[in-house]
Amino acid sequence: MRIINFGFILLLCSTACHQEKKNQESSTKRDTAVYDARPLEGSISSTGKRTYQYLKNGDTISLAVVVDGEKIHGDLSYAWKEKDRNTGHIEGELKGDLLLADYTFSSEGQESVREVAFKVSKEYALEGYGAMEEKAGKMSFVDVNKLAFDEKFRLSNVSEGK
Repeated sequence: MRIINFGFILLLCSTACHQEKKNQESSTKRDTAVYDARPLEGSISSTGKRTYQYLKNGDTISLAVVVDGEKIHGDLSYAWKEKDRNTGHIEGELKGDLLLADYTFSSEGQESVREVAFKVSKEYALEGYGAMEEKAGKMSFVDVNKLAFDEKFRLSNVSEGK
């Protein structure tokens, strides 16, 4: 019986150490990138509606925003293949090519608020990722200057007239 218990404990420790290493590698990859404040080529500066979309392998991300000077509002939805989807409204600001907004969404019947960031141009939008913490009932970025923008989920501009 002791051998079985000892083997089980070794298995748990091994699994925990492996998971911790994966979490550290993932965290390091995302947290080390620094936001590049230089505007993207073809960055948006005019007022109007923009629609961006990612469609691949059954996954969909849709971002539809109305730009009014520095203010933005619109809709954002994530539909992951074989996973829960969430849909909601965003409201925030556009500073240069950085869209920073509060995303109020419903997922699994519960409403939540989290901060989202996108680096946007006339051609595409990239979502920003970084360390987050809860502030005043919403999840917010710890430091927007340390966001990483993932090319893996590049949203293409599908607006008419772009």
